[in-house]
Amino acid sequence: MKIKVIDIFRDKFTGEVYNPGTILDFEDEARVQDLESRKLAERVETMETPEEKKGVKISLFDKEFEKKVLINALKSIGAQASGNMKEETLLAKVSELDEESIAKLKVTLGIEA
Repeated sequence: MKIKVIDIFRDKFTGEVYNPGTILDFEDEARVQDLESRKLAERVETMETPEEKKGVKISLFDKEFEKKVLINALKSIGAQASGNMKEETLLAKVSELDEESIAKLKVTLGIEA
């Protein structure tokens, strides 16, 4: 995912110094969250992928949800999810959840109150 540097910092892995305004591309969600939490960078909205434009539906709990809705719901309960994950990967993430997290996910998706 693309991030924009908002405060100068030195990359702890490469030693490279990044200045404000620089756009970087990282795959590691944890690393992006770390940079955001330390106010060093922020996510940059990227153009939607073709499948997001089509509104890809994912079947879960006997209902269909847009991919983006499921990703946001997973993120809201603390599970890692991103827009570039395939349907199978997202479903695998759901299957890894414990009972409590599944209950939270169902509430977030509006299946249970």
